[in-house]
Amino acid sequence: MPPILHYSHPYTDRQLPCAAFALQGDPLAAGRVINFHDPVQGYAAGSSVSTGANLLIEAFPWVELGVVEAGELRLQGEGFDLQLTAGDCFVVPRGLRVRWHHHGQLRRLFMVFPGLSASTQMPRLPIRIDLSQALAPASPPAASVLLTATPKAWSETLFSAGNLRVGLWQCEAYARKQVEPGYSELMFILEGSVTLRAEQGDSHHVRAGETVIVPQGATNAWVSEETVRKVFCILS
Repeated sequence: MPPILHYSHPYTDRQLPCAAFALQGDPLAAGRVINFHDPVQGYAAGSSVSTGANLLIEAFPWVELGVVEAGELRLQGEGFDLQLTAGDCFVVPRGLRVRWHHHGQLRRLFMVFPGLSASTQMPRLPIRIDLSQALAPASPPAASVLLTATPKAWSETLFSAGNLRVGLWQCEAYARKQVEPGYSELMFILEGSVTLRAEQGDSHHVRAGETVIVPQGATNAWVSEETVRKVFCILS
């Protein structure tokens, strides 16, 4: 069973696996560490620490989601100029011509999706996710897995390409049974906290400001005692 990856705080205490995998043709290879690679779904996840960069990337090689943990990053190109700081979450589409630059140390988390089909219709601009955006009512977790009353939920998809969706989700407190997810998901917790209990008994208490990645097949139970708001990145 694949591991649940918990990017807890402080970052110096993290104990994460290191995957024997390297991204081919990676323009941002300096400082990148791959913690998990799924060759079937075609994605990789991990963290990066780099000091200073000023790169003109003519065609970004894949879709990449990033969560800035420390430092500042600027993405510039035709029709966009994004200033990113700690706490920001962003998505860069494949094929984009972009200048990537930062001064000093930049620490970030990432998911990259080189396995997305080249025929996938691709957004033309990068985005910085508006973490305060209003959300529309959404379907709650299925009643068949709930251990508590049905909560109210809200959601909004802000970036999509093929079977990849990135957006915001919010839900009232609830608990559910162990389920085996049929998709992989990154969750960047913005408000509240959640405890994910893996099938083997490992437990991850994920607080606001932390990130967790649940690969496809990583059976887990969910318990939240307050409303949770998160960025989601789902590869189905």
